[in-house]
Formats: sequence, structure tokens, C-alpha cells
Amino acid sequence: MSNKNRESGRRAFAEIGSTLPFRAVRCKHLAVCISLAVTVGNGGFSSLSYAQTAAGAQSSASTNRDSGKSPEAQAARLEEVVVTGSNIKRTDTETASPVQIITHAEIERMGANTVQEILANLTSNSNDAISDLGGANSWASGATGVSLRNLGVNATLVLLNGRRVSAYGFADGLQSNFVNVDSIPSEIIERVEVLKDGASAVYGSDAIAGVINIITRREFKGVSVKGVVQQSLRASFLDAERKASITAGFGSLADDGYNVYANFEIFRRGGYTDREARPYLPDWYIQMNPDRDSLSTGSVPGNYVGYYPTNYKDPALAGKRISQAAPGCAPQNLSGGLCWFDYWANSDARPPADRATFFGSARYKLSDDHQVYAEAQFAKLQDDYHTAIPRSNVNGVPTTWYTWGKGLQSFTDPELPVGHPNNPFDFPVGLNYRFADYPDMFKNVGASKQYRALVGIQGNDFGWDWDGAVGIMGSHATQKQHLYRDRYAYYDAIVSGEYKFGQQNPRELLERMFPEMGSHGTYRQTFFDIKGTREIGQLAGGPLQIATGAELRHESFDQASSDNIQQGRIVGFSAVSISGSRNLGAAYVEIDAPFTEKFEANAALRGDRAFGQAGAIVPKIGLKYKLTSNFMLRGTAAQGFRAPSLPETGNGGASWFNNGYADPKRCATAIRMRDILATGNVEDKFDAVQAYSSGCAVSFPSAVTPNSNLKPERSNSFTLGFVLQPISQIAITLDYYNIKRRDEISTLDVTQVLENEDSAKLVERDPVTAEDDRLARRVKELSGQDIRFAAGPIRTIALQYQNLARTRVSGLDLGINTKWDLDDWGKLNVGLDLSYQIDYRSWDTFKNAYTENWIGRMGRPRTRAILHPSWDRDGWGAGARVNYTSGTTLAWGNDDTIGSLQGCADRGVDPARCHITSDTTVDLWGQYKGWENATLQANLFNAFDRRNPEVLVPGQGLPLRGRTLMLSAEYKF
Repeated sequence: MSNKNRESGRRAFAEIGSTLPFRAVRCKHLAVCISLAVTVGNGGFSSLSYAQTAAGAQSSASTNRDSGKSPEAQAARLEEVVVTGSNIKRTDTETASPVQIITHAEIERMGANTVQEILANLTSNSNDAISDLGGANSWASGATGVSLRNLGVNATLVLLNGRRVSAYGFADGLQSNFVNVDSIPSEIIERVEVLKDGASAVYGSDAIAGVINIITRREFKGVSVKGVVQQSLRASFLDAERKASITAGFGSLADDGYNVYANFEIFRRGGYTDREARPYLPDWYIQMNPDRDSLSTGSVPGNYVGYYPTNYKDPALAGKRISQAAPGCAPQNLSGGLCWFDYWANSDARPPADRATFFGSARYKLSDDHQVYAEAQFAKLQDDYHTAIPRSNVNGVPTTWYTWGKGLQSFTDPELPVGHPNNPFDFPVGLNYRFADYPDMFKNVGASKQYRALVGIQGNDFGWDWDGAVGIMGSHATQKQHLYRDRYAYYDAIVSGEYKFGQQNPRELLERMFPEMGSHGTYRQTFFDIKGTREIGQLAGGPLQIATGAELRHESFDQASSDNIQQGRIVGFSAVSISGSRNLGAAYVEIDAPFTEKFEANAALRGDRAFGQAGAIVPKIGLKYKLTSNFMLRGTAAQGFRAPSLPETGNGGASWFNNGYADPKRCATAIRMRDILATGNVEDKFDAVQAYSSGCAVSFPSAVTPNSNLKPERSNSFTLGFVLQPISQIAITLDYYNIKRRDEISTLDVTQVLENEDSAKLVERDPVTAEDDRLARRVKELSGQDIRFAAGPIRTIALQYQNLARTRVSGLDLGINTKWDLDDWGKLNVGLDLSYQIDYRSWDTFKNAYTENWIGRMGRPRTRAILHPSWDRDGWGAGARVNYTSGTTLAWGNDDTIGSLQGCADRGVDPARCHITSDTTVDLWGQYKGWENATLQANLFNAFDRRNPEVLVPGQGLPLRGRTLMLSAEYKF
């Protein structure tokens, strides 16, 4: 390329580069400028579409150290920035690692009200992490995590302004500490930087799949208020959200030498019940989940259940089953001689949520070379999960559960004794009843408070740009509910007659029978860190630079069930009691070496150690080579690690229930019993369901203990890609990634433990029960066949955290961005983000081999892409987001017999529908900024009203998607 053409290319690209969310940069080589435009997104290019002022933009791991300097000093250092993934200051902002940036403007235009909604727009985000929407049955209710590359919340590091954020007060699955992204306000975010390769050599533990660095505004002056309303156009209560925020600040670092600002934000998500959602559920979903239309025999005033004694005075009734409505059932609830109850009317399909968040920042210039700063973050969150009203279930079968520290517990629902006011028989009888005295009493409230505060100082001395800070952070979470029975108070109230069936009893009595119970958890951390960077020499391609730093952290974690659970009083609810603390230290060094103008290398080495435990030393190297002025190759190779969490290594232990498992030693027999009993009378048909459940849909507790001898999880990863600008208006990136994780900390898979019970020797069983014998006798009466269970029901499984597993993933990230100046017609930007997953394999601990490739299977689509064109002219803006997800099989793997072709055939599902089709939706937005200081915006999500794809297996989430409208208004004073 001639000098004239090269200069022309620089000028053409300068317009694109001027929109990037960094300080002004003088690009010395066109390939560098291409990289600048493209790598900010691993092809995301989202930052190219929206203008950012130099004063409003900052790098992630550093701050503008020059705002108070003389114009000459600032100009001399104007080019130096730090990008997520490196601690080295550089002139071109390009690293060998793929980095995606989502700017504040793009966040606005995509219509994201929360950090979770922002991250859901990442094609590399698998969107399968824990969510507060499903927190009713979660050990970490009320929180939302993020998972890159399908590797889980414990493999994705979340930072706020380049530093760690407090872990949530509860551990996901009682194992993984993670960041609750719902605690971070969205309106104050300047941008989100996503590093999409391993970065443990730079940031330490957890950065195996990548790093998400949420960056707030560095300074703010004036007052800004914003309001947002959102609801579905199918029904006003669907997808209802409200948000309001105010940001206020004063002072200018450049003019006054200081700036102080604060942001306060409130968010409310509307909820609705399962019964309210029923009219909007498609027929295919009801066919797969017919219980959505079912009623319960646990009702008011209830149904008598049991058997006449075998020696009953009336021989015609002796030994016969009792199943009849109690007196006083409302006529509309009577059917088939039984009293029915709609238990869906009180349970939430979508839980309401309330959040209040605060973020404050202060900066003060001590001199031209020194500045002090402080940050404060606080959040108060609550999710209410209204649950179905509890019922009695008198069937003679004991409920068993495991209480940590007390062992296995058992409780059998009491029958009404002879002489009880509600017992019309002359022998004890059961009453299946719904305790509907105070429906709103029965809810699970997940609440938390989170905070982070730090103070720091940064400066420039002896050639070093340095930054140090000290801070504290923490989270306290609670989960409280009235739902489960107190074994003693409940029993006494039923047997004594204190509880009056069919009447409204005193609330105090209900609160004794179903006391408040739950759990509480606290995470705390104090930290100190210091880092610095400087030039240490000169190479042919530019300055040889070094960065080094160290940090110390003390963290503690406690999670425990309420006292009544730990005492074994709460029927069917397992207990947890985990505690631990530790001190951690780390040090790192990083070198950036531009050997020539075309070839540059970056290397990092970091050591981390929990004092008294195993540590990790991990390296990373990145290379980039500019073949031509418009084509660059890049690649990285890195090791990563995840330190064992405090729940995995601390004191105590946990237990939980496993629901709906097929027992290999009982299921085949249970199916044979069911098929025979189903040919009998009405009572036998009830027994058929019970027989099947006792072998093919069983529930049992697991007990798991921490392990202080765990090793850190390790990973090897590499990326390889290129950056291309065929013409000045188009930039393209393509990056391949490959991650192999080993020594993963887990427990043995429950299904595999059951399938290998005799060799694993971890399963404890009860003897064959009296109910098992009764079913066998009735089966013989009906068929003449002697069919019996050879093994009793599962009592419990004993597990411990171990370094057991491995995972390997690979794929491609493609990004294309174009920017066109249409003269009088405005400016048009078109971007494409695409993630294509090639491989995902976990580890079979019994076969000691990788599993099949799960990509293309249910829950792991191969391709996810977002096309996002936008147009701007004279204060007007408009655009779209086209969201595409590829189809998958209906089965999650070869062991999924329900979703396989044969499983579909067995269930009567047409083979042509035995898969999940691809999914494409279109979101539209429009914006007007023509009024001074005001912005109006409208977003129409799913503009063409595409409904959820069919998922023809039971138990899936509610398919309630429709058009949703969001309106927002912002005014700046």
C-alpha cells in the first residue's frame, strides 16, 4: 500500500475510531486501528456504533491519571490506556485476547433494565446460570449469576471497575460462591468489557471461561433522572417491570480538582400466579404438563382416606379403601364423590422482585501526579415466591429426610383418632386437607443486602504509574418461609383437635404448625491491593513495559439452616451448616514486548495461595502479528485455576433432597405392578400411581461433606484468530477458543451412583416396607403373579466433594461491524455478533472418560447470533436486534430416554416434532434526543410476536413469550 493510500485509510478509519469508548488515540498503523475497532468486541463491534466523549470514557483496570496535569503533560500521555485482560498501559488499546465492549449507549438502545438483561445479550453467555426467577427451590434464592461458555458461575469472574465484587451470601448448590449481578445498578454503567479467554494469570481465581468487567462512570456533574415502564402486550401483568433512577454529582476533576457523585436506583418486577398464566399457555405445553389443569384432593374441608379394618363389623366393608369427601364441601368443588382444590391459584409462576441499589464515587486531586478516590456500593434486594398452600398427605408412608448432625429423620402424617370432632368413623382415619386459612402466609422470601466500600490512591512517581486501595465488602442473605410442618406442633394440633378443620383458625396456631424456617448466609471480605506499570526499555516496535502487583484478602463464609431445621423439627427439609475463613495472597508480573512494528508479545505470570492450603502458579502468553496494514493474526495460550470455595473446604456439611429419580433396583418391578393395578378398580388405580412412584419417581436425601484436601481446579486454554478490514467501512474478527478444565470439584452424579450402587457402596436402604408388601398382595390377587420388590427404598446417599471431573469446550466467535456515512441521510451502523460452539464434553467418573459431545443437544444450541443495525440523524435514532438461536435435539444426551426418538414414540410424540426448532425474534427501538437535555425511547421486544418453540417434554419453563413494550424517559438538569 502506498503512503498516500495508507494515509487515506487512516483518515477513513479515524471516524470509526473516534466513537470508541476510550480516550482519544492516535493510531500509528492501520492494522492497529482495525484491531482497536474490532477487538473491543471479539467481533462485537458494538462500541463502534455509539459516540463517546474522551472525557466520559475510561479504561477498565485504570483511571485517567492525567486529568489534573498540564495540557502538555496530558498530550504526551494521551495515548496510554489499559484494556481488560492486561495491566499494561498501551498506545493502541489492542491486546492479543478477544475483548467485547458494550457501551452505555448500546445498553440504552437494547432496552436492558438490569445487569442480567445486559449480559443476556452476550452471545457467549450460555444463560443457564442460577436465576432469581427460579429461586423458590434454590439454596441461593433471590440471586442471579452469569456463566460464559457453559462452564458455570464458578468459572466466570465478575469485576466492578477492575476489582472483585462481593460473593453472594448463599452458595449456589451449597458449593459455588458467585456474584449476584442483580446487586449492581445498571444506569451508572459506562460500559461492560468482556474478556473471552482465560485470565487467571492476570486476575486470579475463577477467570477460567472469561472475565466480565462492569465499569461505572468515572465522574458525573449535574442531575439526571430516568424512568422506565415495561409490560407485555398480551396481558399487562406479563413481563411487567418498572425502574426509576437519579444520579447527581458536582465538581470537575479538570476544573475544580474533585468530583463527587451518587446514583440511586429502584427496580420492581411484577409477579403473577400459575393460574393467572394458564389462559396464555399453548396446547402443546398442557399436553406435556396435564397437571397444569389438575386439581388436588388435598382440599377444604378435605377427603377421608384409609381402609376399613380387616375385621370390621360389616364384612362387606372389611378391608375396603376409604376415599370420600368430608361434609361441607362446596358443590362446585365436588366431583366423583371427592372434594377438589385448585392449588395453582396461590403459587407464583413469576415471582415479584424489589431492588434498591446505590453507587457513589468521589475523587480528589492531591497534585498533578496524585489523586485519592473512594467508591461505595450498596444493594437491598427481595424476591417473594408464593408457594402452593400446604396440605396433609395421610397415606401411611413415612416422610424421611436427613438433618445434618442428627442423621436420618422420619415422620408419618397422623390419622384422626377415634372421638376426634372431625372423625365420623369408629376407627382412626386420615383426612387429606388443605390449610388455606391464610393463603398469603405461605411464601418463600429471599432477601439480601450487599455492600462494597474502598478507598485508594494513585499516582506517578519514579517512572511508575501506581494504584493502591483497601476495602471491605460483604453480603448477607436470608431465605424465610412458612410452608413445612413442625413435626411436634403439627402433630399435636391435629390429634388434639386444636386445629378446627373447615374453619379459619387463629394465625398464631398456623404459625406454630408451619413455623418460620429457612436459612441465612454471610460472605465477608477485606482486601488490600497495589499495582504499578512502567516502561523499562525500548524495542524496535515500541517501549518494553512491565506491570506488577500484589494483593491480600481475608474472606469468610457462613451458611446455616434455621434452628428448627437443624433440630430436625421441620418435616422433609434437609439442613445445612457450613462455615469457613481463610487468608489469601497473590502476586503477578506482566511484560509487553513489541519486538517489531508488526510483532508483539505479552506474557504474564501470577501466583495465588490460600495460606495453609494448596496454591497455584499460572502463566499466560499472547501474540499478535500484523501481516499487512489491514490484516492481523492474534492468539493466546494460558493456564487458569479456581481455588476451592469455602463451602467445599470449610467445616460442617449439607444435605438435600433428590427428587424424581428412577431406582434401578425397584423401577422395573414398579412398572409391572403399576400395569397390573391399573386394570383393577378405582382404588387399585390410585395404588398404581403410588406403586410407580415408589420405584420410578423416588425422593431421598443426600449428605455431602467438605474436603480440606481439595486441589485447585486447573485449566488450559488457547485462542487463535484474526482481525481484518477489507475496506475502511467494514471490520471483521474471527476467534477460535479451546478450554480444557480438569480436577473439577464435584460430588458423584446421583444417577451414576444408583446405577453403580454395588461397587460405589454409597447407598443406604431401608427394608422392604409394609406398603410394598400390601401392593404385592393386591397384584397377586389381580394377576396371580408373585411380583415383589427385591430391595427396600433408598434411605440416603453419602457424598463428599472431590476433584473428580473434567470439561472441555471449544468454538468460534465471529464479529462483523460496518459504519456508513449517508451524508444528509444520517449514519448507518450494522453489527453482527455470533458464537458457534463446536464441542462441550463433561466427564463420566465411573467410565473414566469424556461423555458424548452435548453441543446441539437440548439446552446447548450450537449457534447464537445477534444482528444489530442502527441509524442516527438529527437527534433521531432507530434500530433493531435480530436474535437467532439454532435448533437442538429434544434429548440432552444419549442417556435421556424421554427426549430420544424412541422416548418420543413411547410417549406418543410425533417424531417430526421430537426436536426443538431454531428460534428467531426481532426487537425494535426508537429514540429521540432533539430536545435539550431530554431523551425519549421506545423498545418493542419480539416485534413479530414469535411464540416459544415447542419443547415436548414435561417440566419445562412456562412458554409465555409475546410482544413487550418498554417506554423510557430521561432528563438531565
